[in-house]
Amino acid sequence: MVYDRWHETESGTFALAQEKRLLQHFMTPWTRRQQRLLEVGCGTGRFLQFFWESGFDVAGLDASPAMLELSRERMGCKADLHVGQAEHLPFEDKEFDVVALLTLLEFCNDPGQVLEEALRVARKAILVTFLNKQSLYGMAKRLSPARQSRGFPSKTRWFSWWEMRRLVVHHADKRPMTAASVLLGPRRTWSAKSSWRRLNCRLWPPFLGAYSGVRCNLVGEAPLTPIMAWKEKAALRPMERPASSGANRSR
Repeated sequence: MVYDRWHETESGTFALAQEKRLLQHFMTPWTRRQQRLLEVGCGTGRFLQFFWESGFDVAGLDASPAMLELSRERMGCKADLHVGQAEHLPFEDKEFDVVALLTLLEFCNDPGQVLEEALRVARKAILVTFLNKQSLYGMAKRLSPARQSRGFPSKTRWFSWWEMRRLVVHHADKRPMTAASVLLGPRRTWSAKSSWRRLNCRLWPPFLGAYSGVRCNLVGEAPLTPIMAWKEKAALRPMERPASSGANRSR
C-alpha cells in the first residue's frame, strides 16, 4: 500500500508511466486476445488492471488476503484472484500463456524456486522486472541510510542485470531473452519537468536504468506484429482476371 501511495506522487506517477512503457515494449510481439496472464505477487492489482486493459485475460496471486481484497475492489470480476505462495503455485503445468513477476524476486526467500514455479505454469513466456542495484537510483538507495529508512525494507534483495540474467538462464536454460530498462537518472529527476525527462523516458540496456526487465520466450513461435490490411482491394494479376466476355461473343 505504501508503494501504491507513492505512485500517486509526482515522481511516482512519472515512474509508473515509464514502467508501463517498458512492459509495453516487452508485450508488443504478443497476441493478447484470449491469452491468459498470471501476475504472481499482484498486490493491489495496479498492474493487473494494466494487463487487462492491454487485452489479456488476467489472474492474480498474492500471499496477503488484505492485498487481494484491494485488488478485488480495483478489478471487480475482471480478474481471477487467488491466495497463495509464489514458491508453490496452485496451478497446473502450462495453465497460463504468460506469467509476470514484477519486482517480486527482491522479496522472496528463494527466488530460484519462484522462477521454477513460474516456468512450470507458463506456456509461452515469463516476464520478470526488478530494481537494478547498479543504476544511479539503486546505488543511492542502497548506500544512503537516510534513503533506506524511507524506502524498501533493509532485507530487500537487490539484483544487478548480470545476477538476474544468470538466475534466469540457470532455471530457464538458454531460452531466447529480450531485456531493457528505463529511468536512467536518479530519483530526483523522475519528473516530466526535469531536464532528464528524455533520458528517463528512453529504453536503455538492462544494466543502466533503475527499472529493468527481461522477457523469456518458452516456445519457438515467431513473434506476431500486427500488419495493417489494405483499405483497397488488391488488383488482380492477369492470370487471376475473370474470363473475358469476348469468348462468349465469339460463339
